[in-house]
Amino acid sequence: MANPKVHYDFDRFAEFLCVTLAENTARCQLGLNKVQKVRIFTHSDQLWPVSFKVILDNELVAPPHPSLKPNQDASYDIQYYYRCPSSIPVSASEAQRITDPFILQAKALDAEFYADAWSFNMPGCLPYLLKDMAFRNVSRNLARQLKHQGIEISDDFSVQFHNGENFLSFNYDSLVQQIQQQIQFYLSHSNVKQLAADMCFAHAVNKQWFMGL
Repeated sequence: MANPKVHYDFDRFAEFLCVTLAENTARCQLGLNKVQKVRIFTHSDQLWPVSFKVILDNELVAPPHPSLKPNQDASYDIQYYYRCPSSIPVSASEAQRITDPFILQAKALDAEFYADAWSFNMPGCLPYLLKDMAFRNVSRNLARQLKHQGIEISDDFSVQFHNGENFLSFNYDSLVQQIQQQIQFYLSHSNVKQLAADMCFAHAVNKQWFMGL
């Protein structure tokens, strides 16, 4: 039987990342400067962001604690101080342990369920798209979290995601369109769609949003 404890909870994952990045920013040496940008770096081998860079309004990079050494790109490894409320693993190579339980349950409900479409590692697949939506939520909510922690930000504050080669764009309409297509193609069975909603989201409002797509 599939493990019922596996839960992606992308909404809580986004909240966790937002609080984590705000805490990492707060521990940087900001001085009297305002934070202008928080640049977050991802890597194809990792499902969680790997490093970050805080750029101040004087265009300098704010270093964290002196014991942390910068990476070659002048970013710093993200310190994960808190326990993640989601089952999403850090490493992309471990994703199968949380995709397999869903696939087993989905196939029990719908023998036609296409397992290859349920992947964290393949762009365009539903878990991959919902992870991108979580990153988008971080971009939208980090400013509020920083202010909550008493960190001053500039009027043109922005959050940027970068994959090491290019900046990433998380356009809401585009993501929703792709998610709708995946649901139409692979979650046509209503019980499988409900299973996905329950596994992917913790908050009722987000489950309702998903079921309405």
